[in-house]
Amino acid sequence: MSLLAVSKVWKSFPKKPVLRNIDIEIKKGEFATLFGPNGCGKTTLLNLIAGILEPDKGDIAIDNKLPQEQVVGYVFQNYRDSLLPWRTNLENIAFPLELQGVAQEERARKVKKLVRSLELKIPLHNYPYQSSGGEQQLVAFLREIITQPKLILMDEPFSSLDAESRAYLRVKIQEISEKMDLTILFVSHDIDETIQLGDTILLFDAKKRTIAKKLSVTLGRPRTEEIIYTEPFHRMKKILQRYEE
Repeated sequence: MSLLAVSKVWKSFPKKPVLRNIDIEIKKGEFATLFGPNGCGKTTLLNLIAGILEPDKGDIAIDNKLPQEQVVGYVFQNYRDSLLPWRTNLENIAFPLELQGVAQEERARKVKKLVRSLELKIPLHNYPYQSSGGEQQLVAFLREIITQPKLILMDEPFSSLDAESRAYLRVKIQEISEKMDLTILFVSHDIDETIQLGDTILLFDAKKRTIAKKLSVTLGRPRTEEIIYTEPFHRMKKILQRYEE
């Protein structure tokens, strides 16, 4: 049974059709990547799944409930704007627990336990401006998983980072996802990133405004940067290149 089920979803804005007849199924523990060019409607689809927007037609269910009835994590592209600059990294990660009414001491314990269990080196008592871009985006990610949401949505979260931080986080997110059995829908317009991360790739047809193809990725994990030089990787890359425009 699918954890995320999107069935025949349509969405338009005034005088502009954005999504047409979208069908998606993602199983629990699956890392799915959604690939398509900029401006094709990928973020709109994430906002529908998150319950921020309502579809014009069709149904969306997360573990057989409406998106608004589930806890869904959402990691945005601009990590600088998503973090609270007057709070430490620890306090940023713990913020969802605070909203749930968890006591301060228990919040700190849970954050430290999570960071320790994932073997991460994050300066928890620093403020975001004292941390690197990669550390800030990792803080934003941990903030979304601290409450153990049913589904994690990630909207091109590494696109603003430098190459070294992107390479590190692409591997680290795989490790965290496997260790915590997370279910992730990750949006990207970067072919290498899409293949490196996904168990499943959903290919977005920008002209038809719908999901045109679903591919299974059989490459072993962990997938480091070296995997982009392998022949199986290049075969998949040729398929994705048809959907770049």
